Amino acid sequence: MKPMYILKKILLMTFFCSFSGCSDDEPQPGCYQEDNRKIIATIEDANGIIREPSESFCSNAFTIDPEKEEDFNPVGIFGACNLAEEFQIDGANVVFSGYVYESFETENICADFFEITEMRFSNP
Repeated sequence: MKPMYILKKILLMTFFCSFSGCSDDEPQPGCYQEDNRKIIATIEDANGIIREPSESFCSNAFTIDPEKEEDFNPVGIFGACNLAEEFQIDGANVVFSGYVYESFETENICADFFEITEMRFSNP
């Protein structure tokens, strides 16, 4: 009887996951989870320029200025939660991929919330 019970559990889990999104194909967020932010877009192989923090704009973080502006990001500049130190070079040309996270209307932000999934240097 025990093997039948285990088989039923496996079948139920398989059925549940097929309809509720237990897929590995879904984006797996790694940043901003403590704020309960949702991923609103995925960026793939976009070109951009790294900007260092400045007193006139985003004084506390490096940002990525994308070559092409997207409709879904309100500020138009990305503030990555996980920008590796090797890329923290003002004016560096990069190709990047990642997730854009939602921002809330009550926030005063200088860059859109972003998580890098892949980044490399590019030639201008």
